[in-house]
Amino acid sequence: MSKQKPQVTTLALPLAGDQSSNYSRLIKKYLFHWPLFVLGAIIFIGIAYFYLSIASPIFPINATLEFKSPTASSANLTVNQNSAEAQLDPIDKPVIVENEIQVMQSTKIIYQVVDQLQLWVNYVEKNGLVSKDLYNQTPIKFQFLKETGTIGPKGYYIPVKLKDRNTFQFTDEDGTDKVVKYGTPIKMSFGTWKFTPTANLPNYIDSSMVVQVFDRDLTTDLYIKSLTVALQDKDAPFVNLTISDNVPARGKDILNSILAVYLEHALEDKNKLSASTLKFIDRRLDSLKGDLTDIERKIEDYKSAHHITWSVDTEAVSYQNIRLQNINALNTVEVQLGVLASLEKYANSSENVDKLPVSSTALGDADLSTLYQKLSDLQVQRAQLAATLPPTAPLLASMNSQIRIFKEDFREKIISLKSTLEAQKHQLQKIVDGVQSFLTTVPTMDRELNNMKRIQQSKDLIYKFLLEKREQVGLRYASTATDSEIVDDAHAAKAKWPLPIVVYALGLLLGLAAAAGLLYMREAMNDLITDRNQIEEETGLSIVGELGYQKTSDQIVVSEGRSKFAIGEQFRVLRTNLYHLHENKDSGRVTLFTSSVSGEGKSFVSSNLAVTLAYAGKKTVILEMDLRKPKISVNFGLSSENPGISNYLSDDIKDLNKLIQPSGIKGLDVLSCGKILPNPSELLERDRLDQMINSLKEHYDEIVIDSPPIHLVTDALIIARVADASLYVIRQGYTHKHELEFIAEIRESQRFPKFSIVFNGIKGSSSGYGGYGYGYGYGYGYYNSSYNSYAGKEKTSFGEKIRKVLKRF
Repeated sequence: MSKQKPQVTTLALPLAGDQSSNYSRLIKKYLFHWPLFVLGAIIFIGIAYFYLSIASPIFPINATLEFKSPTASSANLTVNQNSAEAQLDPIDKPVIVENEIQVMQSTKIIYQVVDQLQLWVNYVEKNGLVSKDLYNQTPIKFQFLKETGTIGPKGYYIPVKLKDRNTFQFTDEDGTDKVVKYGTPIKMSFGTWKFTPTANLPNYIDSSMVVQVFDRDLTTDLYIKSLTVALQDKDAPFVNLTISDNVPARGKDILNSILAVYLEHALEDKNKLSASTLKFIDRRLDSLKGDLTDIERKIEDYKSAHHITWSVDTEAVSYQNIRLQNINALNTVEVQLGVLASLEKYANSSENVDKLPVSSTALGDADLSTLYQKLSDLQVQRAQLAATLPPTAPLLASMNSQIRIFKEDFREKIISLKSTLEAQKHQLQKIVDGVQSFLTTVPTMDRELNNMKRIQQSKDLIYKFLLEKREQVGLRYASTATDSEIVDDAHAAKAKWPLPIVVYALGLLLGLAAAAGLLYMREAMNDLITDRNQIEEETGLSIVGELGYQKTSDQIVVSEGRSKFAIGEQFRVLRTNLYHLHENKDSGRVTLFTSSVSGEGKSFVSSNLAVTLAYAGKKTVILEMDLRKPKISVNFGLSSENPGISNYLSDDIKDLNKLIQPSGIKGLDVLSCGKILPNPSELLERDRLDQMINSLKEHYDEIVIDSPPIHLVTDALIIARVADASLYVIRQGYTHKHELEFIAEIRESQRFPKFSIVFNGIKGSSSGYGGYGYGYGYGYGYYNSSYNSYAGKEKTSFGEKIRKVLKRF
């Protein structure tokens, strides 16, 4: 048994979690199929070219409308809607542009435009795959005579062939071709119609076309959705109208018609509002006129009843002045009566010596004043005589007699004047009492008259306001100007679609995306394992070796020294990694090989690895322990009739050395299966298996066990107790993905020692592995360049090159 350590290079396993490495592998995997991407790009660019050749360009059509009246947005409108002035003044009310925008794209406006322009009928000339819209150029006109049915969402298509100037051919609903004259009524399920020729008919003789008839309501909805009406700026009263159409003339007609119909409706609404306002104002004016007449008549009657010529205040001031004048006069009469009283007392006295009272000048009567003066003079004279004459003197007696006579006249005059003053006093008192009585009623009259005047003034103000508004509304009604005007008529801009550069770019992207999607779907629908990432992500196990697919009938592909097969070097890499897996144990290493099902290359891998170990100077024995379906003996060209493991485990043969056969390769022996028995599991559970392995460890460096597939029988689990390391073989494009869950369960149960994966049968042409290699860094390019120097370059035929390219699809 050799103790020499092999001189190998340590190879580091790549990190499965490296994100950049994952992206790199994904890119390289897809780049492997570059012919598919090229084909997809060519196909879709061709489709883009075909689309550009038949597609009708779509033009954006624009128009601009300006609002001249004061505008207000719905957010900052502050008009008091309850104000009478706001309600009766349609001139100064702000225009809410947002509301007008909704009106412009309302069903009422668009439906009228659709009906006016007959947009619910399309005339299309067919020339192969190319269609031409004949708007304003149609040789015939569709006209409904009677609509009897509902037109569905898809509309009705009437194929027409223009035979000559008088007749045309069309296809009926039952598929029958009919030739009729222009103007002939034609009855179909949706109604009765006819075609009338236009001036363009001579230019389309023998042409084929399709007349498309759609429902008016559905057509209106489509144009409402395609129309865009928006403010340029919320602070500016400019509104942009935009629509797209493949016929610029039709788009311009649509926008111009929308503007015309909107302005017409706006003027009608304005005039209707003005007329309604005028009618309301006239009714109110008539009503107020009657009310004013009634209240003025009431005021007139009230003033007449209370003898008010001017206002109550004026009358009150006048009466107050009269009262004061009469009171003054009454006071004067009272004074005069007092003077008369003192004078009457003098006049009634019998003594002539009595002197006249003073203030005789206040009497105000000339006769009385004369008599008063004469009496006063006589009394002065008597006083002078009395001072010199005795009381009985005749002169004094004569003077007394004259005084008595004048005194009598004076008394009578006083009585007469007193009577006059008493009458005057009574009259003045009566006037004062009457004026006072009137003045006490002034507040009541003032309140009642003010109430009536207040009502009169209120109605008069309303009457004047309505008269003013009637003139304003009348001027508005007489005018024909609207609140808005067209700034820019409809005009077509440069075609916005299709743009060749965009279409070709989309074609290229779609071609690449289609190829990538096809690869993704193909991989997603593939239930078989295709790359190592699937294995590592699902199982959490490391891959100790990757073996490429080798197309050959030889089961042993490893040769001593240099070989023409690149897989031989991959087995050497696997051998090196196996040393690390066994932690560089010198001898007696037991390696178990198993798989999920038959056909995954378990026996092929174990046989060639055993050969590789033998070539490395390791004394190796391979055990054919698939006791149900052995293959190792066949791989080495040995007879399957030789006794083997089953004979030893069943105690038929005691000497193990008699069962070991040379393989024909130096350093490699084979312990075959032996006789096929019905109870291999029971045999494997015996201690004889442990004895056999312990005996082999004493003589061999490497013991390779080829066990049965674990998903079919449990033999491998039984054998695992004697193994140092376990290698699970997965074959690309053969092992199903659901086996990965089973392998993960095995890893979690820890039933196999040092459990690892060998990825077998890798085909670069189908998986994209070619180019970045196998064996942890050794690529096919490396192998080919290395081995070509030894094995010579094979000439590749043109057909082989084609097949290699086709494999990349």
